[in-house]
Amino acid sequence: MNAPPLAAALLAAGPDALRCLFTEALPTRAVLLANLAAGWPDADAATHGPALDALLAAGHLLPSVSTRGRYRLASEVFDGYESRKEAVIKPPAPAPAIEIEPERLAPPLFSYFRGPISNPTPHAAITPAQLHTVLISPRHRAQTEALRAAPVGSPQRAELKKGLDYVTPAGTFARRANDALAEPSGLLVLDFDHVRDLAAARAALLTDAELAPELVLLFTSPSGDGLKALVRTDPAAGHLDNFRAYAAYLGRTYGPLGLTPDEAGKDVARACFVPYAPDAWLAPAYARTA
Repeated sequence: MNAPPLAAALLAAGPDALRCLFTEALPTRAVLLANLAAGWPDADAATHGPALDALLAAGHLLPSVSTRGRYRLASEVFDGYESRKEAVIKPPAPAPAIEIEPERLAPPLFSYFRGPISNPTPHAAITPAQLHTVLISPRHRAQTEALRAAPVGSPQRAELKKGLDYVTPAGTFARRANDALAEPSGLLVLDFDHVRDLAAARAALLTDAELAPELVLLFTSPSGDGLKALVRTDPAAGHLDNFRAYAAYLGRTYGPLGLTPDEAGKDVARACFVPYAPDAWLAPAYARTA
C-alpha cells in the first residue's frame, strides 16, 4: 500500500482512526509512527512516514504551536469546520477561560522599566503576577485615560504612550537591547493592534484549545483598541521561531478577528507598555508572585 491509499484509508475509517494515533496530547513523530504501525499492521512500514506527511500536507495533522517536534490533531477538520469557521467570523458569547492546573514551578522573571521608553535601564525584575497587580491598580489610570482621550495620531497621544512604564516579557535585561538579554523568561508578547471586536477576540484567545494553555497574561493595550498577550514559548526554539509559529497559527485561525500579531514582536527586547487595565486576565498557574 503506497502513501496516498494509506492516508485515504485512515481518513475513510473516520475520526476515531486518527484519534487512535494520539495516545498522548502532543505526540512526537516517532510516537505517531509507532501507533500507525500498531493500528495498521498490514500496511508496508515504508508507507507510514509518507502517509503522515500526506496528512500533514492536507492539514489533518498540525505541528504544535508551543512545542517543537510534536503534533496535534486538527480539530476543525473533525469537529465541524463550517460551524467553527462561522464562530471565528462571528464568535458566540464569551465562554469561560480554560483553567490550567497550577504548576509548582518558579514563576518566570522579566525586566520592568520606568517610563519613558527612552529609558534603557531596568528598574526591577518582576513576575507575571506582579505585572498583573500593576495593571489592575490605579497607578497608570490617569495617564491611560488621558492617552485614550487624545486625538488618534496626535503628538500628544504618542508622547503620553511613550511616557508609560514598560516591560520586556522575553526576560531580564542588562539594558533594553537585543544583545543585552541576561536571562530568558520563556515568554514572549503578542501585540494585536486595532482589533475590531475586543470582546470576541478575548473570548477566542481564552478558549482556544491550542492557545489557551500557553496564555499567561492578557490585557487591553494603552490605546484601548488592541490586546496584548504574554504567552509561553518552546524552550528548544529561538525567540524568532516561536514568534513565527504563533503568528502563523493566529493568522490562519483568527485572521477575521484581526488577531495577527505586530511583526515587531519578533525582537527579543520588544517593549510592552504597562497601562491601566482593570480587565487584565492572569492564568491561575502564574498567580504566585515568587
